[in-house]
Amino acid sequence: MGIKLKGLNLGYMGLDYELMVFPHPNYALTAPRQQGAKVWYQCPAISYIIEHPDGLILWETGISTEVRTEWLPEWQYLVDVSNITPEVCLETRLKSVGLAPEDFKYVIQGHLHCDHAGGLRLFEEAGATVVCHEDEFKHVMQIERAQDFFVRADWNFLARKRPATVYGDQEILKDVWLLSLPGHTPGTMGLLTRLDHTGWVLLTSDALYTHDSYGPPATGTPITWNVQKWAESVEKVRRIATAHDAFVFPGHDETGIVHRQGKTEFKRIQYLPGYVYE
Repeated sequence: MGIKLKGLNLGYMGLDYELMVFPHPNYALTAPRQQGAKVWYQCPAISYIIEHPDGLILWETGISTEVRTEWLPEWQYLVDVSNITPEVCLETRLKSVGLAPEDFKYVIQGHLHCDHAGGLRLFEEAGATVVCHEDEFKHVMQIERAQDFFVRADWNFLARKRPATVYGDQEILKDVWLLSLPGHTPGTMGLLTRLDHTGWVLLTSDALYTHDSYGPPATGTPITWNVQKWAESVEKVRRIATAHDAFVFPGHDETGIVHRQGKTEFKRIQYLPGYVYE
């Protein structure tokens, strides 16, 4: 049985697109263009289910149902979460495809920001192995409540149930690689896997926000822990994707980047129900 990949849309946040790609030449104001177009972006929260012969893997967990009380007011000033309801969050989405937290063997967090780790608490007693980068784990354990888009309530149980941590690039299961992509946060990771028909797929988490960010040159974001490391990580994504002719899935986009024989093209990412990458 080959590996299969299924995408789950976990709702949309609304925000100024320049929080995602800044400074972007299509949106920045310049002397010749002093009235630039502002774009209010419907930003998807996304999780991926990976069916592997050794067990079910969940890649990231979206936004918590408690977002309105747990996110700081200044975050909610920037980001509209009014459409993030229990109906679109992880637990309900899993039920809609016949799954529960107890069905997963691994839950892998590309990073632990509150729009990617909000459903992690569902796995506190589920029996799954939680996986994150060692640097990410060390970083968040210093946070008392909420800071820099980290919310302790999302992953507080990891203080007593230590996750499995990785460092560097590691093949954690056959044809499933975790890639160290620091910069957005100290321990951001990507996941590279090989499907029988689709070929190589690279999930970037927020090492790459959107296809517009990819460049070259890559376009950054104000929400970055280390700009230099982030830039190096995007180029690492590009090198690996080029070498493997991979389909790149950005962290907050419904358009991916397909690499084929040294060229790239954009392609819409499909989600459940009804679509499985094989």
